Parts: sequence; C-alpha cells; structure tokens
Amino acid sequence: MEIMVKFELLAQEEQTENIKQFFEKILQDTRDYEGCKGAQVARLEKKPNKIVLIEYWKSNDHFQKYLDWRKNIGDFDTLGSMLSVDPDIQIFELITTA
Repeated sequence: MEIMVKFELLAQEEQTENIKQFFEKILQDTRDYEGCKGAQVARLEKKPNKIVLIEYWKSNDHFQKYLDWRKNIGDFDTLGSMLSVDPDIQIFELITTA
C-alpha cells in the first residue's frame, strides 16, 4: 500500500533559514532512498517558520526503514534542535495517484 507522509513543523523564528538550508541539503538523499516516490517542502507565505514536508512512499515499511536511518545518522536530532515543538507526523494511505 502506497502512503503519503505529512510532517508539520514549526521552526524557531531564528532557525527559519537554517531549516530551509537543512532540507536543501538532505532532500535529494530522501528522494534517492529506496521506496521514496517523491518529497517536497513548503512554508507558509505569511509565516515562514511554519513548514510542511510531504513525502510519498511505496509502503509504510519503506518509510519506517528510512525514518530509522534518519534517526541513526542524527538528522532527527539536528532538525529537532531547530523546532519550537515536536513535529506532527501523519501517515495517509493513498487512495488515488491522479
């Protein structure tokens, strides 16, 4: 079952540009990770410290392996140090790909 994962993030005000650079640095590795079908980051125009990351995965197993990898290499700790609150992560089952 294909999934979409939505990360809602609230950056510390002074970390907004650092988070942008962080995602520019790591997103290609995400897209290249086995099972990833795409990943994009956006931020709210009038409140740029509110960020949404959307990822598409072939399966929840692929996503969980990726998530474990990111945790093991320390990227979650790095991201967490730039956030005001813990990320809100939601996993959706894709019901259409159109």
